[in-house]
Amino acid sequence: MTKKVFVTGATGFLGRHLIERLLAENHDIVALTRKKDSLSNLPLQEVVGSFNDIDKWEKYLSKCDVLIHCAAKVEFWGAWQDYYRDNTLATLELLQAAEKNHVSKFIYISSESVLQDKTDLVDIDETYPYPLEPSSYYGKSKMLAEQGILAFVGNIQKIILRPTFIYGKGVNAMETLKNKINSGAFSWIDKGNIRMEMVYVKNVVEGIIKAINNGNNNEIYNITDHSKLSVKEFLSDLMATINVVISKKSTPSFIAKPAASIVEKIWRVLGIKSYPPLTRFDLSFIAMNRQYKTEKARNELKYKPIFSTAEAIKEMK
Repeated sequence: MTKKVFVTGATGFLGRHLIERLLAENHDIVALTRKKDSLSNLPLQEVVGSFNDIDKWEKYLSKCDVLIHCAAKVEFWGAWQDYYRDNTLATLELLQAAEKNHVSKFIYISSESVLQDKTDLVDIDETYPYPLEPSSYYGKSKMLAEQGILAFVGNIQKIILRPTFIYGKGVNAMETLKNKINSGAFSWIDKGNIRMEMVYVKNVVEGIIKAINNGNNNEIYNITDHSKLSVKEFLSDLMATINVVISKKSTPSFIAKPAASIVEKIWRVLGIKSYPPLTRFDLSFIAMNRQYKTEKARNELKYKPIFSTAEAIKEMK
């Protein structure tokens, strides 16, 4: 069934893939962009604005059936107030604007980062409790946004999608990892034998499409590839798609984990703005076991990956 869909973050990595799929399914799209004519080559309506002036463009939310909030500050080092403003406050203000303009459904793209602190996350579902303090400001800001959405009282239906690490051709994380590898700054932790979760960008889009028509109000859904791979298996195959070979250099976790906390403290105390050589978030990515249950998404959203991880890697090549 064709719907009128408002999309934030439409020019971002996930947003571009989502727009392509929405157009293919003949949905009527309104896209929020920062610059005029960012998507002028596509058959959709552009709204130029930011989250600092929602009141100036929120009228375009009226008559929209669904708001899909993809936009976020996706960085892992910086000032807390920036994350709080862009990822927490902006999300809740947008939700209020959607309620005010009678949007039927609000779909929020969150992140597994909301659960990451120092503890392995193995065989957990969406009822797993939030940590006291996630390992990154990004994760903390998204956690607070989730909590605010769940606490919001109104007529609008709210669905939170919680994808794991999103990958695909052109994702910024691959360029960042490439630079670390080429500079010799990358090291496996415990030989890369940690289990991790990942999700191909087109699978995330599939989850979003399913959430437009399915899912229950005020619920969270884990979105993954349903793969069981080690960090070394996955990242080696992923980086091979851009002809990057990762060395066998490895650091024991009992050395790396305290070192990451010390480095972070030094950078914050000295007010150094450059990205630290090692952070707790970096470690949570390659040194924390993560395996999530996805039965809820399968049963309620009717979601299943349209690409296996092997198929996704093959397509990226």
